[in-house]
Amino acid sequence: MPEPKPAPVDPKVALQKLVNTKAFMTSLFKGGVIFVVHDSDQAKLAEKLGGRGLIIGNAMRKGIDHEHVVSAAGPAVVRDILSSVLLPIIGRVRVGHTTEAQIMEACGCDGVDEHEGMATTGAKTYKKFNNKIPYIAGAKDLNTALQAIFEGASMIRTICGGDEDKPDIRVTANTIKAIYAGIGKYAKMTQPEFDAEMLAKAHSQTMIALIKQTVALKKLPVPLFADGGIMLPMDAAMMMSLGADGVIAGVQVFQADNPGRRIRSVIMAVAHHDNAAKLAGICEDNGALGAA
Repeated sequence: MPEPKPAPVDPKVALQKLVNTKAFMTSLFKGGVIFVVHDSDQAKLAEKLGGRGLIIGNAMRKGIDHEHVVSAAGPAVVRDILSSVLLPIIGRVRVGHTTEAQIMEACGCDGVDEHEGMATTGAKTYKKFNNKIPYIAGAKDLNTALQAIFEGASMIRTICGGDEDKPDIRVTANTIKAIYAGIGKYAKMTQPEFDAEMLAKAHSQTMIALIKQTVALKKLPVPLFADGGIMLPMDAAMMMSLGADGVIAGVQVFQADNPGRRIRSVIMAVAHHDNAAKLAGICEDNGALGAA
């Protein structure tokens, strides 16, 4: 007898399964620290000490007119890091640069981070639901966070204030506060006020449902990570206390006098952010307050 033909797959069901899979992947980062790395040695150290994931930092290239162009890391660097560790690897790309994102996926990255610190190319936003790996997007408040989720982002991080060498942690903290303040504003609205707000902003039913889900959860429906200026354990702990689900530690932690101690202290601070006594010991092990 001929084998029965497989039942046709409903495209909507297949898409929802893909969305659910990507959401599960990013949920594994919650409660941990993702480290930005530039080479395999940094990747190995972060993995050894308990990092939850890695972001491959951008590359600085000199253009034909001697102008510096910030772009995604080259495939050789990406593959070298991928082959050196078992942690999930996220490739950082320019906002809207679909080709860089495709290259990161082709190289074997487990996710893509569209970073505002790099030049924006092409369309600033585009639908990402059909991409096979999860996307991370930056947000400055609740509106930009919801817009990114609406477009298919599986994880939100705070925008990185300042520049890569000197990120501004004040922007990071204020962004988390702004996101929760936005949720609180919607939660206090009466139904007529909410309906009027939705009408005024001409939101689609999908966006309205996303806002209602966020209000019900009292937080974003995807992980929210603090990114920008997090190099000290006490700063990492504060971000968790503000409502972050985890933190992204910049490459600066590898420039500390003792990178191993610094990395370990940041990871421990995230795990024990709600225990001041333990935090005191963790910060002491890191050296004097603010010490490298």
